Amino acid sequence: MLNFAPTEEQEEIRSLARSLASEQLRPHGRESERAASVSPALLRTLAQTGLTTPFPEAFGGSGALEAMTYALIAEELGYGDGAIAMHVLGSMLGPASVVLAGSEQQQRTYIPPFCDEQSGHTHTGSLAFAERTGGYTLDEVSTTVRREGNTCILNGTKRDVIHGEVSNPRVVLARLEGTSGLEGLCALVVADGTPGMRVTPDSHKLGLNAVPSAALIFENARVDSSQMLGEPGQPGIVRAATLYQMVRVGVACGSASAGLEYAAAYARERIAFGRPIVSYQGIAFMISEMAMKLDAARLYLWRAATSWDQGSELATLVRDAEAAQHQALKIAKSATIDAIQILGGAGFIQDHPAEMWVRNMAALD
Repeated sequence: MLNFAPTEEQEEIRSLARSLASEQLRPHGRESERAASVSPALLRTLAQTGLTTPFPEAFGGSGALEAMTYALIAEELGYGDGAIAMHVLGSMLGPASVVLAGSEQQQRTYIPPFCDEQSGHTHTGSLAFAERTGGYTLDEVSTTVRREGNTCILNGTKRDVIHGEVSNPRVVLARLEGTSGLEGLCALVVADGTPGMRVTPDSHKLGLNAVPSAALIFENARVDSSQMLGEPGQPGIVRAATLYQMVRVGVACGSASAGLEYAAAYARERIAFGRPIVSYQGIAFMISEMAMKLDAARLYLWRAATSWDQGSELATLVRDAEAAQHQALKIAKSATIDAIQILGGAGFIQDHPAEMWVRNMAALD
């Protein structure tokens, strides 16, 4: 029987992430949204904790990457502010993909800058996953790559690429032309100025405004074959993609938890007809259902993370991660909408963070 209980070390990391979320992320959420960025001081603070450098100690990182640990970190940071969490964790996924699927030489090239104590927080990576008309599932990866000698030819469009405009490494998930399933999945590092690549920054976004993102358009883009991470179908590529899904799940669960807690506190204080509105069944049942569904989504996440850490077969890992992602995003959207329902008219004004959380979760999907 699987044991989902966090270890003592994971509990300490979780506690640190929760304190950062409450003391640093939540107070800066609205400011970061207005500025459409995260302050360098906050990024430096997060980097100094070691929470955002799950890279080998040989490169100056904090140690081996564990999915359960980062599921816990993502949830706690998402509890503080979903947009800031995705800004930070989205950047981490580019170099993490190199660690999981790249050669030792590729790791030596791309990982050390992120581990530098002075400037590590200024570096950004990216992992281009979702297609122009698709979601965040591996079956929907349709950007194609074909080999011509020592060159890889990319065609397709990626959307909502966090740090897609400015990042190094910029890792792109693609599929070997003429293949299907997990066997043909590829990951390539695509540099600035690559012939045939166009980058279009996202603007006027509904939510996640603190997260810079862009669309990447590839029209016979030519990438040297040395920039491919491993070989098509390599397990590390699938593990990188499912880690991205689990980070999204963690942030979604954290945001749902924030909405539940905020709405419950408001309902205990808001008096209507002589008593707190939480005492009315319509409100109490809504809060109870939010809590029940959140626990279910969290269980899905922990099961997927445990599968990842135990090295389960890829088909099982993909199934668990995508099930968790589907459930968590659905719950995060409904929970944050329910929070606004409980707040009533107050939920639509910027004096409360609920309306921002709703927009962030809609944009995360």
